[in-house]
Amino acid sequence: MRTHRFSSLFQSFAVLVLAGLWTVAAASQAAKPHSPKVVVISLDAFAAESLHDPHLPIPTLRALMKNGAYARSMQPINPTVTWPNHTAMVTGMDASRHHLLVNGLIVGQRTDHSPAVIPGASKTELVAVPTVYDAAHAAGLTTAEVDWVAVSGADAITWSFAEHPDPSAIIPQEMIQNGEISREDLVNFGRPSQAWRDRMYTQAAVDILRKHHPDLLLMHLLTLDSIEHGTGFGNDSGRNTIAFLDDRVKDIVDAVREDGDLDNTTFLIVSDHGQNSVHKYLHADVLLRQAGLQATDCKTKTFSLADGGFALVYQQQATPASVIALKKLFEGKPGIRAALVPAEAAKDGWPTPEQSNQAANLLLYAQNDYSFRGEPAGVEFVTDGLESGNHGYPNTEPRMQAIFIAAGAGIRPVGEIPAFANVDVAATIAQLLHVQMPSIQGKPLIQILK
Repeated sequence: MRTHRFSSLFQSFAVLVLAGLWTVAAASQAAKPHSPKVVVISLDAFAAESLHDPHLPIPTLRALMKNGAYARSMQPINPTVTWPNHTAMVTGMDASRHHLLVNGLIVGQRTDHSPAVIPGASKTELVAVPTVYDAAHAAGLTTAEVDWVAVSGADAITWSFAEHPDPSAIIPQEMIQNGEISREDLVNFGRPSQAWRDRMYTQAAVDILRKHHPDLLLMHLLTLDSIEHGTGFGNDSGRNTIAFLDDRVKDIVDAVREDGDLDNTTFLIVSDHGQNSVHKYLHADVLLRQAGLQATDCKTKTFSLADGGFALVYQQQATPASVIALKKLFEGKPGIRAALVPAEAAKDGWPTPEQSNQAANLLLYAQNDYSFRGEPAGVEFVTDGLESGNHGYPNTEPRMQAIFIAAGAGIRPVGEIPAFANVDVAATIAQLLHVQMPSIQGKPLIQILK
């Protein structure tokens, strides 16, 4: 009896002690501030001009704007295409420093054939400078990406759902187990519509946020860019697509709220560039062939790489005199806005051939309503076509300007702020996460930070 009573008293005492320890631990946890988290959502091709349409159906974005800060516009770097500008936003550097000029790695330039682009190249091959996710990883933080660019093989990314996801990777496997996607869908990921893929990207981001709680999430949605490339800028197809994307942003905000991380999460909604409508197409190789620069016996073979509003021209054994001759070949031709030698292009943030083998011997810019295309076009330098959307024009063009919205933890509700350069985004992320990015071109947007 005495032993039983002692045992009961001991058990009661142990329960009280454990309860006390649990209460202390809970109080300690409650007193400990949550670590800051940043979610970056890029809505590809969302032009600043669209954001200022008062009738645009974007209740989620408007709520974030009302409770935070937004830019009149955000200026992209040159070239105004997707991968270079996403890379600028995470490196704080323009293309003269990070060296990414197209949506992948340029190969075969200055050879006997046309150059090509490898989108599957590794991050180390593509990006010449450190990124904010490198800095976050080095500081012991966790990072995640969903359809971000130029991140293949990046050791500093903790959780990943790639543009073309590997069915055997961790996050795709978790989604299969949850019944959110099938292995067959992952194997054939490119077949359905871009809208379906953006839903899957959003679901992947939601799952990562809820299960893995990354300190930094980079997410990229492509539906608007896809629609506008096919139909042009400023029509109902684009506006309806923006409404669809607003719902995807809501999905992300709701997931953060439901998981209890809303008070310590900052949302940055950005885009990489805008879009121009075009009706005429330029085929630079036509002029190069006519000038004999692609002939079998030519020792200075020259080929172009078209990318919408600009084209890169590469020449074997180029000399200052041969490059000037190239410039004269294109100057004054229909649809040509400018033909720039490397020293001229460098003034607009392009690398030179001495800095990077990605850089061209001549940079061509198209005039508005014209776009460079690379497919064979017979003997015509200029062809007419159906309306489409394109970017890649100089970053001073109004339609190339991007969006920036910031809301949540650490952001002051200051409303509209003046335009700024997108290299400031990386510095702002670093400031929010308390990590260091020394010697970058961008500066933190201190006017919006608490």
